[in-house]
Amino acid sequence: MLIFSELETGTLDLRLDFYGYEDCLPGQFFGPAIRENYVLHYITEGKGYLEYKDQKIPLQKGDIFLLIPGEVTYYFADNQTPWSYYWLGISGIKAQEYFNLSQIHDTAYLRSSPHTDALGNFIRTIVKDTEKLDESKASQLHVISQLFELMHQLNALSPNLDQETISPSQKLYREAKHLIDIGYNSQDINIQYIADKLGVHRSYLSSIFKDFHKISPKEYLLEVRMNRAKELLETTNQPIKIIAYSVGYLDPLHFSKAFRLYYDCSPSQYRTSKQ
Repeated sequence: MLIFSELETGTLDLRLDFYGYEDCLPGQFFGPAIRENYVLHYITEGKGYLEYKDQKIPLQKGDIFLLIPGEVTYYFADNQTPWSYYWLGISGIKAQEYFNLSQIHDTAYLRSSPHTDALGNFIRTIVKDTEKLDESKASQLHVISQLFELMHQLNALSPNLDQETISPSQKLYREAKHLIDIGYNSQDINIQYIADKLGVHRSYLSSIFKDFHKISPKEYLLEVRMNRAKELLETTNQPIKIIAYSVGYLDPLHFSKAFRLYYDCSPSQYRTSKQ
């Protein structure tokens, strides 16, 4: 069985470009080729091999492997027990940064364990959820939040030990940023909510966040919302009211005022200028 679909769902930072599932034939191969996207695979059955940087890496059920943009890769199913796998094609401005937080960016694979099984099941869930994706913003936002959660789980599963040691304050910053990245579309999210979620005082959170990001978490939340609103205005015909809801504003007038203050023009004027 083969399932393959292309789409463009996500943000400028992180996009899901395609996804699929396949029961491969004995000896079935792909490549050698250079990809433009990161392609993350989870093997559900069988065996196969990945050739990467002069290595022939045997892989089997439960393993996860990654194709990296700009690198020549070749992979093929075992002749006796061919593999089956799910895959996600991912791109975006921050994709390299996010994948580089995990060891998989260096090794190109992770061996089977209870933890990789949990991550693999999440990859499977993303594929199945995306198959049912409709044109509603709620569905698309669900997929976007899953992508950021995937990066979070991948980093937690196999942190890149070559990265600098993460201090408690850096961990706090990353967790706060993660909550904003996946929750900016909610009307309920604010800095007090994030501080409560992380168990720290709001002023302390703001101070730590600003140390790492040069702007406050409140300013970052606004930046994420405005960037996403700008993207929706450029790429969709959705009414301003719907775009306001999609980036966390219950009141469209409040959204329009915030947009004007941020970009020095109204949402309607911005959309017209890009047509």
